[in-house]
Amino acid sequence: MKLCALLAALLLTLTIPTTTGTALDGHTVTLPHDLTAPATILILGFTHASSDATTAWEKPIRASLASTAPIATTPTIDYYDIAFLQDAPAFIRPAILHNIRKQVPDTLKPHFLPLTTNESAWKQASNFSLSAPDAGYVLLIDRAGNIHWQTHEPFNPARFNELSTAAHQLAASTH
Repeated sequence: MKLCALLAALLLTLTIPTTTGTALDGHTVTLPHDLTAPATILILGFTHASSDATTAWEKPIRASLASTAPIATTPTIDYYDIAFLQDAPAFIRPAILHNIRKQVPDTLKPHFLPLTTNESAWKQASNFSLSAPDAGYVLLIDRAGNIHWQTHEPFNPARFNELSTAAHQLAASTH
């Protein structure tokens, strides 16, 4: 139990890097500066192959925020799906973004943030594992960008319930 408390304290000291990008709907987002919700869930994908893992997390999170499911009871929780394109050659990025825009429904575009900078800082903040490069990395952060919960495990209902509980607690404590 002391180890859990120590790990929780360490997580509270980790913050996301300040990063500016353009969401798929065209609006500029600077994280964490532009966060308005007391709790925000970030779903990070560092490789093209991570899209299945990030989608597996994004769909229940989005459904929960849009319904009366676990997270939705607190309207002070938001999310961003973040795809890192830094390793893609610059001349190919427009084609990649074009394909992503075609695949992502218009209603989700404000929440989809492709990034081309700070990937190494994001990998450090998310505890990126070389043994799991294609995982979806899920972070729960507050308005200041402090990380309160994270995983890179495949989606499963138990971990989703943990995330939901942590998001409710964070939103309630900072609301």
